[in-house]
Amino acid sequence: MRRTGAASVAAAIGFSGQASATSDDTGRFKSDPYSLGVASGDPLPDSVVLWTRLAPEPMEIGGGMPEEDVEVTWTIATNEDLTDIVQTGTTTAKPEHAHAVHVEVFDLKPATEYYYQFEAGGAPSPVGRTKTAPASDQHVDEFEFAFASCQSWPDGYYTAYQYMAQEELDLIIHLGDYIYEYGIETDGGIRDMEIPQEYCEETISLDRYRLQYGLYKSDPDLRDAHASAPWLVTRDDHEVDNNWAGDIQEEPWDQETVEEFLERRAAALQAYYEHMPFRMEQKPDGPDQKLYRNYQFGDLLEFNVLDTRHYRDDHACEDGILAECPARHDDDRTILGDKQREWLLENLETSEVTWDVLANQLPIARMDYTEGEEDGWRTEQWDGYTTDQDAVTEAMGEHADNAVVVTGDVHTTWVSELYDPNGETVVGAEFAGTSISSGSDGTELRDDADHILAENENVLYNKNLRGYTQVRVTPDNWETQCKVLDYVTEQGSPIWTDATFTIEADKPGIQPQPATLGVDAAALQNGETDELELGARWLPSGLSGLTATVKPANPDITTIEAIEVAECVELSEIDVADDGTAATIRIADLEDDIIVLSSGETQTLATIEVAGKSAGATEMKIEIDQLDDEDGDAPETNTIPGIVNVGPLAIAPPDSGGSSHPPGDLDADGRYEDINGNGQLDYDDAVTLFDEFESDPVRTHPDAYDFNENDRLDYDDIIELYEQVN
Repeated sequence: MRRTGAASVAAAIGFSGQASATSDDTGRFKSDPYSLGVASGDPLPDSVVLWTRLAPEPMEIGGGMPEEDVEVTWTIATNEDLTDIVQTGTTTAKPEHAHAVHVEVFDLKPATEYYYQFEAGGAPSPVGRTKTAPASDQHVDEFEFAFASCQSWPDGYYTAYQYMAQEELDLIIHLGDYIYEYGIETDGGIRDMEIPQEYCEETISLDRYRLQYGLYKSDPDLRDAHASAPWLVTRDDHEVDNNWAGDIQEEPWDQETVEEFLERRAAALQAYYEHMPFRMEQKPDGPDQKLYRNYQFGDLLEFNVLDTRHYRDDHACEDGILAECPARHDDDRTILGDKQREWLLENLETSEVTWDVLANQLPIARMDYTEGEEDGWRTEQWDGYTTDQDAVTEAMGEHADNAVVVTGDVHTTWVSELYDPNGETVVGAEFAGTSISSGSDGTELRDDADHILAENENVLYNKNLRGYTQVRVTPDNWETQCKVLDYVTEQGSPIWTDATFTIEADKPGIQPQPATLGVDAAALQNGETDELELGARWLPSGLSGLTATVKPANPDITTIEAIEVAECVELSEIDVADDGTAATIRIADLEDDIIVLSSGETQTLATIEVAGKSAGATEMKIEIDQLDDEDGDAPETNTIPGIVNVGPLAIAPPDSGGSSHPPGDLDADGRYEDINGNGQLDYDDAVTLFDEFESDPVRTHPDAYDFNENDRLDYDDIIELYEQVN
């Protein structure tokens, strides 16, 4: 509803905010029937699937719809205001399918951006954006996509999707755990939202699966991401039952029989189909659903979408990290099943594109989880099915010059290289993405990351914060950006790219990261001081010495007052200019203390004290004069400047014609309640804070607007300011 069309929806249904019957005497909806948004998916050069579900009350069984068919009109056009209409038609939303519709539109042009909208009961839907695939023989210069997984609704907010939607990508891939089958407390977990009692029970029946999707898909950031680009989706385990394998449930000794589990699986797959933009080929037949499929995008890349749950054998030995488990090497043990494995190996052998991508649920890279000499393999992953693991990596080495695997499930980011079955030659790369929200805020690194990175030569990087992964592909390069959030237990977290990895075409494996110096960001008040950390990353061969200069791009906004080296630095020389416009630091590591693994850890080298001189924002730049590692080499280097914001900055209040006034701290408590700068506290201040809540002047000065004093910006700050007005 945040795209074009929202105003017309509001006009059609009124948004009274009161629970009511589905429609009035004229057949018009009384509340928003598109509470779960719109979506598109599975793009072909001439076709795309359009999806919506009519559910004015998504948290009620039946979605608030009557037990009758409803006619739905759809329109697809080449522009967002839908004036250049390409096709239009009607379909039927049926109660036996939860009033969901899947429209397969054909006769479209390749590599073309389209916009679409539904209408039912007098209410138009939000407008969605989609894009067809390039023709198979079409040359593609660039393709940009993102992938995500694991979005436990009670664990946190879907802020990552807010940023993903803004990119308007060529494709979004979801790798599973779209919902979790677990029951949800009536307080909504982290979201602190009252939800019906029905959600407390574990999801087993069809009605209950539909309710779970209704809750998850009602999230506005997820709806925006679905409306922003076509999706390509596959499931993992939680869409059905944790760690299920074939016809075996998580705990086979439970009271649920195989027949009962298959009934549950049939209900789960039906609800999954009803809520995803799938083609008819993916419509389940009872407990069975064919999800593995292949989508090609010109001559550049193709995605082999896998299903590693439906056809697999049960876990070898037992689920967990095991040192001894001979059964994981059994020749007849499979994670893919015979047909899917043959299909995948043939695709890799006959592919003619530049990049062959596996969209995959579980890590395929070998990973020893146990510290020390004893091995520890997670048998639920491909390490528990080494025959299939070896067959796929062997095919990569023999047939696919540029094989890349994108993976979900693990709630953390792992970047790994893939080796042939003998462990001698790099044949590809795997990017296992972190979760959207599962696991709540997370940490910088997993608790076991240090020894995993140290003892697995093929594992290069870990980050345990939430977020998503964005990829830019050209005929020459593959570039992966690991995007992470500070937190998901509150709304509004900033996002940043923690690391970028590059693969060069026809050179399997990931290019080494340059030795990097970076300065973190700071926000301070005019006339005050703050400290920035100067840190080093990507120094697997250590650091013997360094000479670098740090300087503010605009010294009228901030200046350098002093620099203090970190305890790990034994020998140093600091030179700060008298006017604070530059500072040079020279250090030597006499005791070999500065060794930063390739995980992307940051070693602090010095602390820089800066002073605010005037309101504004400026970069703190770094110039590396010399950097030597402990091997006596001068590695390739990179710098990451930090942003210093001095303020609070002036905000342009509503109806001001764009003019801005410095905010005022009327009671000298450090918080600027006079948001619009008119010299008094009034209702317009609350309105201005609401309108500018996501703006840089507010976000970079959280202390100035933290009215509820919880050390974080959240919407309750707006409420607290409003209550101060009253």
